[in-house]
Amino acid sequence: MNPQQEPALSAVVTARVGYVNALRKAVDGAKSRPLAETVQKNLTELWEHGGREGTADPRRPERILIRPSFVVRAATDPLGPMLPRLVKSKGLQLRLMLLLLFDAQCRYGPGEAVRNVRRVTPRAGDEFESWRQLVLAESLPARGSGCGPADLRARQITEALRALEAQDLLSIPYEKGTTRRIYGLAKDRRTTWTLRSEASTPDVHPRYEVPVPQSFGFVRLPREFFTNLWIFALTDVELAAYVTLSYLRWRFPDKHAAQGVYLRGDHREVYFRMTRTTWRSTELLHRFRLVDRARDPRRNFRTGNVGDRDRRWKDKEIMPALFTVNEDALQRPALEVIHQVLTAPTDEDEMRRNYGQAFVDEQRRMTLFDPTDFPFATPPSIDTLLGVSPTH
Repeated sequence: MNPQQEPALSAVVTARVGYVNALRKAVDGAKSRPLAETVQKNLTELWEHGGREGTADPRRPERILIRPSFVVRAATDPLGPMLPRLVKSKGLQLRLMLLLLFDAQCRYGPGEAVRNVRRVTPRAGDEFESWRQLVLAESLPARGSGCGPADLRARQITEALRALEAQDLLSIPYEKGTTRRIYGLAKDRRTTWTLRSEASTPDVHPRYEVPVPQSFGFVRLPREFFTNLWIFALTDVELAAYVTLSYLRWRFPDKHAAQGVYLRGDHREVYFRMTRTTWRSTELLHRFRLVDRARDPRRNFRTGNVGDRDRRWKDKEIMPALFTVNEDALQRPALEVIHQVLTAPTDEDEMRRNYGQAFVDEQRRMTLFDPTDFPFATPPSIDTLLGVSPTH
């Protein structure tokens, strides 16, 4: 890597560690248990029982389906897909939209319209957990603000609901005769906001119905993406990149199984409306083991750089990076994994980052022939073996 890039990378990693630490430390009060534990428990119960004990026919969807036009649209579409429009540096709108889809598909079957049953803030006697109890977010109020962590998170949720309405993904009613919005349930416990299709546009925004599975095309997110808190542990750009790769995985299953999937730069910009910054977050997804990036002898694995790129691309000497999605990695707890990889990477983590999973697997196979050979050599030993340096 270019030495001039190291300070910026370090700053990114430092901010990334700060974010995950804030989530690990988040609580609703001085004597309450970590918020991450509460949210994980509630999301698991939502999946198991539809959010209510004693449900006669729990859905328990193994994968949450997302309509493809949420991710990709024709080049002629004036606004493009919804996903990149929800990517922000701050705010819960993307996470909340994905959470609304998870909630809907845990409670309703294919082809059924859905209805909100939750308040933003819990009240005594509520049948379902509130949205505040299903959302993990940084919750350290500013000094002198007069509000606690739970109040801040409730405000973050209502702001995200308004942001989703601005994108035609929700319709939020007013209390009768007032200018107050109904972000949860009205006094009659029935009047509430309406979830619109994730494929909505300003002109066409039908009420959301749980999609009927098809053979290909739908994004399919494993339920552990939600119950193990990856939905909250990943940043917006990481979420967008992961959802996009998941779409490509299910849209081109044979290619994914054979070699991996790729996304050309011009297609990324025209059809997915995804910025280069967002796509570069695939590097962190690789480090977290959520995806594997294939090794290409014509590229520097660490940076992805190639010499004389324009000429070699024109002569078809290089191709975009190939990725495979590792669903098994979602079985692990997100916050612990990210914190460990970024703050205390193992030798295997460093090998994977610098040379890819294929190299790690090769090192493992070597030990079958020489048990004395330590399988995960330190970076200097790896450089000697390959005759290259990860920083050049």
